[in-house]
Amino acid sequence: MKKCVLGILCACIFSIAVIGCKKSDRSKPETGVVHVVPENPLNPYDSFGYMHNVILDSLDLERANGKCEDLASYAGYAGKLCKSKGWMKITDQRSSHELIAQKIVDFTNDPNDFINRMQWSDSVKTRLIGFFTMLASEGENASSFRSLKEAIIRFEQEILGSELPVVDKEVILKASSTARFSGYRWSNQPALTKPYDQVAFNSFLRQQDIPLSFSMAKKEGPGFFKRVKRWIAVSAMDVVGAVHYLSVAEGAVVSGYAGLTMDLLDKFH
Repeated sequence: MKKCVLGILCACIFSIAVIGCKKSDRSKPETGVVHVVPENPLNPYDSFGYMHNVILDSLDLERANGKCEDLASYAGYAGKLCKSKGWMKITDQRSSHELIAQKIVDFTNDPNDFINRMQWSDSVKTRLIGFFTMLASEGENASSFRSLKEAIIRFEQEILGSELPVVDKEVILKASSTARFSGYRWSNQPALTKPYDQVAFNSFLRQQDIPLSFSMAKKEGPGFFKRVKRWIAVSAMDVVGAVHYLSVAEGAVVSGYAGLTMDLLDKFH
């Protein structure tokens, strides 16, 4: 009887600890976004987006301690952390400084071509292209997270009500969950409420000591994300990282890397 009571007591303590951890974590901004949360309970893959923010919290703590202040060290630490936690089960090469930067450059210069080279079915690719077009349009016409979330949920309702195979729905709904949680997080960062400048972003990456190929780059111009704020562009880059290998950690690493690039761009320009 004593063992039974003790077991129940331990279980209760563990449950309280887990709940307390979730309430106190920094996956939700404390200011800036009022009465709007990123969750969509109707999305069966919403934990994908939640975990994205939890991973970024861990990476932010490292930066807060004065580490990972340049792109190379950030990418290196992020990859090691995600692998040690079991969040990322791919080769070190895929999360390297060079390949993260190249992935971002390729996507922002020609999103359609980038998506069409992915492993997913044509149905998934078509919906993803439509999704990114919606993000860009929403970013041009509205600047609030609330508006973005409403647009994403409408998109998710269409996907949930479609006759797409379950495997296709999974990819698309994980992408949309990532966008909601990422947008919620980054829209609360003051530096990312500034206008996004594709030319300046590419120019800064060119200055880094990495062998980037800009063969796909269009001539100097605003690129795909015109007249949007930085948080919209970073959220889109984030989704690309997440769906490329269907890895929540991959998306978080790309997202943090893009956000850090914005910070460094301001410091050195």
